[in-house]
Amino acid sequence: MRHKILVIDDEPANLRLLVRVLGSDYDTICANSGAEGLEMLKRQQVSLIITDQRMPGMTGVEVLQESLTLAPAAIRILLTGYTDIQALIDAINTGHVYKYIQKPWDAEDLRLTVKRALESYELKTRNQELVTELQAAMRQLENISIGTIVALANALDAKCDYTSGHSLRVSRYSICIGRKLGFSPDELKDLELTGILHDIGKIGVPESILWKPGRLDPDEQKIMSFHPIRSAQMIEEIEQFERVRLWVRHHHEHLDGSGYPDGLAGEKIPLGSRVVLVADAYDAMTSDRPYRKSIGFDRATAELRKFVGKQFDHEMVEALLSVVGENGENLNESGIPESYLGLKLSSIDPLQSGKQYLLESARRSQS
Repeated sequence: MRHKILVIDDEPANLRLLVRVLGSDYDTICANSGAEGLEMLKRQQVSLIITDQRMPGMTGVEVLQESLTLAPAAIRILLTGYTDIQALIDAINTGHVYKYIQKPWDAEDLRLTVKRALESYELKTRNQELVTELQAAMRQLENISIGTIVALANALDAKCDYTSGHSLRVSRYSICIGRKLGFSPDELKDLELTGILHDIGKIGVPESILWKPGRLDPDEQKIMSFHPIRSAQMIEEIEQFERVRLWVRHHHEHLDGSGYPDGLAGEKIPLGSRVVLVADAYDAMTSDRPYRKSIGFDRATAELRKFVGKQFDHEMVEALLSVVGENGENLNESGIPESYLGLKLSSIDPLQSGKQYLLESARRSQS
């Protein structure tokens, strides 16, 4: 890489000397004043700026200060005859100067300083390229992860479509609670992912249990209660989902310790899990299920409050209800709040579920 250097000095003799010293190794362009140098920076990209300090109209430090917006990556060297070193250092700091060289300067010292300055420029440039590459890689990884989520959610929807839209709605209700409680952007992101993935382990539950129109017997309940563990296991290879896995695993723990799979109680239940439990219960009560119809928003509100302190965290319940309304009156036309991640699942219609389930139920009743 052949670097371009801008040299600024109001003395033509000094410019000729600088070009003679540096011109064989670098592309050197010259300006007779600070204003002219700044105009050149608007049209050309340079790796290094070398300027004299004492010039009419604009000092070298002032030029370098102005150059920060025009050539932020360029390295800056100041040539000066200053004797007040502390005043010089204070001025240099405002212009982000790499180094100052006192006059009269030595040609070999100047060459060495320029060489090291450009090595610093190359290192800074390469570091920025690495940062850009890393950000691109992270975005790609994120896209892969989101693609995995969509694939898993669609697989669950295909297997047990009576819950179609449930995970999508749970994720949005969870965001309502998280926003109300002041969750950080990263926590809101993980809440939405937890809501989408919390039931993914039901892929491993037999359809005879998923579609059972009545209450589950103890053996069936035991099989069903394993799904939070299976859900967490299914995403354990996605490294950045560590918190999501924890929240998914414990989203059926109850505040009094009567939940599953680990019987956690109180503050031992992860915060995100307590959020998703409330969101999950609210959607389950306000949508049709194989064993019952929706009980309605008003009754769901009453049920949540009835089991505060036993099953649900009071703070989570009130946060949700303050957003959706006592009777669900604040929900938008689609019945669910907006996504935080902008995540959509193509196979899910959040307002219509159970097509496959209803067809299967009709077939079984005729057989």
